[in-house]
Amino acid sequence: MTYPIPFSTLMVTLTAVGVGLASNVLIRRFVNLTAERRIKAEVNAFNADLKAAVRSGDKEKEQRLRKKEQQMAQMRLKMSSARTKVSLGTLLPFLGVYYGLASLLGGLSVVVAHSPVPIPYMVSPTGDVSLFWWYALSSLTFAGILTKLLGTAT
Repeated sequence: MTYPIPFSTLMVTLTAVGVGLASNVLIRRFVNLTAERRIKAEVNAFNADLKAAVRSGDKEKEQRLRKKEQQMAQMRLKMSSARTKVSLGTLLPFLGVYYGLASLLGGLSVVVAHSPVPIPYMVSPTGDVSLFWWYALSSLTFAGILTKLLGTAT
């Protein structure tokens, strides 16, 4: 069974928004965003100080800061590890949603949208957009909006 284009386009877009929403809710639940923001600010301040010391030629301050580089690298790793764990934990379920959607619509290469704008590799010469590309465009389009709305940006 295939669905007509306006319906399939909307279905794919809503699925991408739902997956993005679920991902952001899980990040809010399992990532300490306050600590992540604090670490990011500290690492950014360290990088700015190091850059300023190098630029000004202050060898003593640069040496002192270089000794803290390992600690800053560990903080960066700590900051990204919580998000990575959530991403890895949700990868298989989200792939399942994508493949479930593909089987519902008729396959991975089924046409779900038409575009008046020719985009190389994404839109066919006839203006057809496949499920993969429409899902990717929808996900990328709404990712930033959802991140801002749910406050999961750092």
